[in-house]
Amino acid sequence: MTMRRTQRERGLELGREKDQVFLKLIEAKAPYEERRRALLELEKQWLREAVTEAEREQLRRGIAEDLVTLAYSFNQPWAEFGKWLRRVQRLGFSNLALRVHITCLYVQSLHLFPRQAREAWEMLADAEKRALRLRRDRPLRQEHLEAIAHAKRVARVSRPPAR
Repeated sequence: MTMRRTQRERGLELGREKDQVFLKLIEAKAPYEERRRALLELEKQWLREAVTEAEREQLRRGIAEDLVTLAYSFNQPWAEFGKWLRRVQRLGFSNLALRVHITCLYVQSLHLFPRQAREAWEMLADAEKRALRLRRDRPLRQEHLEAIAHAKRVARVSRPPAR
């Protein structure tokens, strides 16, 4: 008799599986394309195993968020970074922490695609507003605000003037 795993257990299992795949790719010094393909293969496999549409959406969202981070890590041009960012925007962010993370990456990579500056800085302002709405005693509030402040400090493309 098989016991059904909880959603949390399944999430931890998928996370471990993804970590193992990525560890091998990092150790092999695999290029961006190989890592991207591996993530998309994991997504395909996981989507086949998913039971509900909500689970499939969550999987797509998580992989898209990982692909934005991967594209950032490899200094990919807008054609690649933007494709995954747009996918995340279409699917929605998994949570505020990932919204802040991805938005900070976007602002920090603007030197590669400065024409996106207005949108990136507007996204950062939105993420900051959301973080400020968290109660002051929430530890993540300060963490998010520090990440945003860091992105502002290190951004190589400044915020465009207001229209």
